Amino acid sequence: MIIDGKAIAAEIMERLKALPKQDRFFGAVLVGRDPASVNFLAQKERVARELGIDFRLYEFPEATTTDVLRAEIGRLAAPKACGALIVQLPLPEHVNRHYVLNAIPKGKDADCLGESALGAFYTGRGAIVPPSVAVVEEVIRREIRGDLRTLNAAVVGAGFLIGKPVGFWLQNRVGELVVLDISVRDVHAKLGEADIVVSGTGHAHLFNAAHLKPGALVIDFGFARDASGKIAGDFDPAGAEEKGIRYTRTPGGTGPLLVAKLYENFYSLNSPSSVFGAR
Repeated sequence: MIIDGKAIAAEIMERLKALPKQDRFFGAVLVGRDPASVNFLAQKERVARELGIDFRLYEFPEATTTDVLRAEIGRLAAPKACGALIVQLPLPEHVNRHYVLNAIPKGKDADCLGESALGAFYTGRGAIVPPSVAVVEEVIRREIRGDLRTLNAAVVGAGFLIGKPVGFWLQNRVGELVVLDISVRDVHAKLGEADIVVSGTGHAHLFNAAHLKPGALVIDFGFARDASGKIAGDFDPAGAEEKGIRYTRTPGGTGPLLVAKLYENFYSLNSPSSVFGAR
């Protein structure tokens, strides 16, 4: 069964539209002109306009140094009128990602990527969670009935954006958790034991329904192009229906949800009373 991320995102958007209008702007930093980054930011800008939020894009040449970029981010985030500032990843290889992201104040870090915001998340003191975690939480809430502690989960990929924060969030909620990266042997065999699979490697069709148990839930953050040039996720859905596997498709699955959760964080940071439930 396909989990329609666009439909769920639309529900979140309706909830956000019902909240008081925000008078602070949402800033985004783009370094270089990576086509995928430009496309992702266009989606974020479109959603901001739908919500009536002032979206401001700040573009910098690819050759911008770490020190210059960090200083500029501090300057852009400083005004009270700035409600949030994000840095579109990936950054050019010569830029120190962590040093740059740490220039974003915790109270304006809607992506929850700087050390202050992440530290608050990892210690359970954050007002928000990383958008990837919020997406997993949303899908599981809708799709899983019963005690999560009776279930096994697998996270494929241990990356900064998906694997690490999602794995941390899941570890004390499910019965057993395995995190699988490229160094793990027999990845497919281990997937066969999981009731919940969260994947974010960016390797098109890394696994398919034959590798999973009947009735498994797949939350796929993967985004790549397959051998034919089509956009694809880590999960190849062929045969999923026959095994009763529920999955987010790519495109139209976790992508729209990530953007919706990003703006949910924006509202939570700027209107504490609008926080969407305790986690």
